[in-house]
Amino acid sequence: MKKNNITLVFVAIVFSIIVGMIIGKSLLKYKEGEPDVVGSFSMNRDENLTVVANRKNISDKEAFARLLLKMYKENSFHSIKFSTDHGYATSLDMTVYSWKEDIENGKSIMQIEFRPIEYGKDYDIVHNLDKYVLFIDGTEIK
Repeated sequence: MKKNNITLVFVAIVFSIIVGMIIGKSLLKYKEGEPDVVGSFSMNRDENLTVVANRKNISDKEAFARLLLKMYKENSFHSIKFSTDHGYATSLDMTVYSWKEDIENGKSIMQIEFRPIEYGKDYDIVHNLDKYVLFIDGTEIK
């Protein structure tokens, strides 16, 4: 009888731990207000990122774009870590969505581009930022 009770308590503890881990992972799904990259592809060293802003709106798009560039340079996104084995990006295009669910609907809230002033040079976004131009939604930002 005591062995059955001990077994039941043990099973309950293990079950509680598993449920806690599942709930904990679902809570980490979004970090409200903290942007994250949920998809990327590159051609040569040109990076294309799909970014989730994890917020309803962006009041200062230029500051947000610069935050994303800083996070890229520091490789500090939550979901993706970039390999720098072949160097850093020579251009960076980001499509930004409010929430992950908006990706399926195609409802992006902004498009960000960091383009080199001169193509064909060996510039990269981390070491030669002064050689790049920022575009937000197709408009050059000075």
